[in-house]
Amino acid sequence: MAGYSMSAVEDALLAALQGEMGSQLKTLETYQGDWRADLERRTWRLPAALITLVRQRGEQVAWGSYDLTLDVAVLVLVRQLRGEEEGRRGDGGAYELLESVRRALWHQDLGLELQPLALLKEEALLSTPELIVYGAYYRTGTWQDF
Repeated sequence: MAGYSMSAVEDALLAALQGEMGSQLKTLETYQGDWRADLERRTWRLPAALITLVRQRGEQVAWGSYDLTLDVAVLVLVRQLRGEEEGRRGDGGAYELLESVRRALWHQDLGLELQPLALLKEEALLSTPELIVYGAYYRTGTWQDF
């Protein structure tokens, strides 16, 4: 595959999410780091979606040809002063944002030479009376000839 880059995948993910949920978010960005530690230090405006490239694996399938698997996560962060349940279920809550992420990504190739994104799992990562964080994990793949 010509021109494959991690930056191109990140840019395509940002564009897909911006197109589907731009009006729902105050922060949409790529992120690599420890979100739990950075939650106190960073000034993310919430609600937010953070795109993280989790892992890339390669498997040689022929001389000079590799299948690549790419796992990505979209972290959805919501602050709701009316309580945890409202942060999950309410208007603009985590469940609504996760549905928008699904519409933007699931079964999409992002206009790149990628296998359509497959949803692996969605899970609650943090739930307090004020702050809700969910992770949505997706997998795609491509090939690389050297």
